[in-house]
Amino acid sequence: MNLQRTDSPWLHIPKPNPGARLRLVCFPYAGGSATIYREWPAALSPEIEVVAIQLPGRGNRFMDKPVGDLDAIIKPMLATLTPYLEDKPFVLFGHSMGAMLAYESAKRLESALPGRLKHLFASAFRSVQLPRTDHGRYLLSNAELKEELRKLNGTPEALLQNDELMELYLPTIRADMQLCDTYSYEASSPLGCGLTVFGGVSDSDIPQEDLQAWESQAGEAFELHMLPGDHFFIHSESRQLLQLLARKLEHILHLHTTV
Repeated sequence: MNLQRTDSPWLHIPKPNPGARLRLVCFPYAGGSATIYREWPAALSPEIEVVAIQLPGRGNRFMDKPVGDLDAIIKPMLATLTPYLEDKPFVLFGHSMGAMLAYESAKRLESALPGRLKHLFASAFRSVQLPRTDHGRYLLSNAELKEELRKLNGTPEALLQNDELMELYLPTIRADMQLCDTYSYEASSPLGCGLTVFGGVSDSDIPQEDLQAWESQAGEAFELHMLPGDHFFIHSESRQLLQLLARKLEHILHLHTTV
C-alpha cells in the first residue's frame, strides 16, 4: 500500500476518508516512520480516518535534518495538524517516543480545539511525570548505539550489521533518543479526556507500575492493557493491539459522534 499525503510533509494518510466521523492521529516510536500505521485502516471501523505523523529524517522526509528538540518538533507539527483536526472529533495514539509526543500534543490541542480531543492512547512509555531513566544515549558512540538498538529488539539484525545503512539511520536515532532522554515534564492538570495505556509484559525497561502511573494524567476513564511481548509488541502482537484499539474506538464513536 502506498501512503498518500496531504500538502504537508508532516501528515500521511494511508487511506483518505473524508466521510469519517472520527480521526485517529498516530505518532511513531524512535526511528520509526509513518509507514508503521499503513495497515491500520483495514483493521478499524470505516468511520475512522488514520492520520500518521511523519517526523523529519525518515520516509519521504529523509533529506530533512532530524530534530532532537521538543519545541522544534511540536510547534511546526501542530501548525499543520491543528487546522486539519478542526472539523471533527479526534483521538491520539503514540508508541514509545510517540506516546510522549502524543501527550504533549494533547495538552496543546485541548487548548486550541476545546472539546475535540476524545481520548489518548499511550503505548510502551512510562508515565510522563516519572523521572526519566535513560540519559545521554544520543551521546553514545556508533558501536554503543547499535548495541542499545539491539537490546531494544526493534531494529532488524540485518540493518544493524549493514554499516552503510546504519550510517544513514543513526542520525535519526540520535535525534529521537535526544528527544526522549532530555524530555522534561511540566506539571499540569489532568487531560480532559480518557486515557488508555498499553504495555508489554516482557518489556524489561518499563514495568507495569510505571504504566499504571499514567492514571494521574487521565481526566476521565483510565484503562491499562498488558500484552504479550517486549517493547515492540506493537508489531509482534499487532492483531491483539488492534482488536483492543478497535473496540475502544467503537465505544468512543458511539459516545461522542452522531450519525
